[in-house]
Amino acid sequence: MRRFFKFVLGLVLVVFVASALFIVVAAITGYWPDEMEEVHPMLERGKASLEGVRQDRIGDSLETVSHDAGVACGGLGSSGTCQAGGCIMADILPDSLRIVTWNIGYGGLGDNMDFFYDGGKRVRDTKARTMENLDGILAEMKALDADIYLLQEVDECSRRTYRINELELLQKAFPDYHLYFACNYRSCFVPLPLRSPMGKVSSGIVILSRYRAEKAERWAYPSRFPFPVSLFNLKRCLLAATFRLADGGRLVVGNTHNTAYDTGKMRDQETTFLAAWVDSLQKRGVGVVIGGDWNQYPPGYQVSGAELSNPWFAVAPLRFSAFDAQGRFVHDSSAKTLRYLDFPYSEHSTLSVTDYFYVSCSLQAGDAEVCGNASFVYSDHKPVSLTLCVD
Repeated sequence: MRRFFKFVLGLVLVVFVASALFIVVAAITGYWPDEMEEVHPMLERGKASLEGVRQDRIGDSLETVSHDAGVACGGLGSSGTCQAGGCIMADILPDSLRIVTWNIGYGGLGDNMDFFYDGGKRVRDTKARTMENLDGILAEMKALDADIYLLQEVDECSRRTYRINELELLQKAFPDYHLYFACNYRSCFVPLPLRSPMGKVSSGIVILSRYRAEKAERWAYPSRFPFPVSLFNLKRCLLAATFRLADGGRLVVGNTHNTAYDTGKMRDQETTFLAAWVDSLQKRGVGVVIGGDWNQYPPGYQVSGAELSNPWFAVAPLRFSAFDAQGRFVHDSSAKTLRYLDFPYSEHSTLSVTDYFYVSCSLQAGDAEVCGNASFVYSDHKPVSLTLCVD
């Protein structure tokens, strides 16, 4: 009996030491972004006209480096970005823009999937189906022909998507667009679920634009999971691009992906931060439009009991009162944008609305429109478009 207890005690000690070492390594190699980080456009490999171009990772973003290439010029009043041989002027936006926001579910959450974190059982789809989803997403994006795409859950190198670099797929599919990427999920190894760990994750949000931005920035949200859960979870953020207007003014386009699994006041912290950020720009006369997956339902939306009663994931109301009267929220009142992932898509799936836009009152915008991904075939979200007038 004594030997048995010694064996059990030794086993517990080994597990404890191994777990402690794992947490220490995860903390050392963890992703700890600054409050604000500059984001540089990604250039397609082999397409750049500059010699010696290479892609280096700096902080949370992909930066194109060639001697002095990829260094941003100045602040809000600057006129472009610096590249080898001089500064390249930012593009001037046209009077009308079509903007599409879409959480693509990293290509791994098609209509056949459930997900362990939402009450399902699966961790990832097959590689063949993941590629099929990504091909379908790219085809639908091309058909939408937007000027600016705001994408969430874009994997760069993750086990759940077989280390497919979706940034490269986007750049190849849209070679004439400028791609800005901000990481919000990076872990060398996510140990959940224990039976089949998610493993390595590197993912984030993207602004894909026909027009070169004057600057792009990653703003970290103040919300944080408690330690050590924070080592293996998302660091939510806003990706914001500043564009020049013909009259000399500026338009800021933001891409947000807010907290889905709130542990207390995380959503509220993000809303407070975002509202203050928007207010600071609007007081300076800068128009703002923000699209994304808010993981909260918009003002005026009538939520159902099924949406609120799911024990794994439930939407919450956006605290729109934090935003002053200088802007409004725009969503498609005739269609749902999200399906719950507790089981594969069917007529019994719980649907909700979490994908929509905030628009400054100084800007003219049409109605938001859900515009693709019928029956949630390629992703658990549907794309939503908005036509914006900036003249």
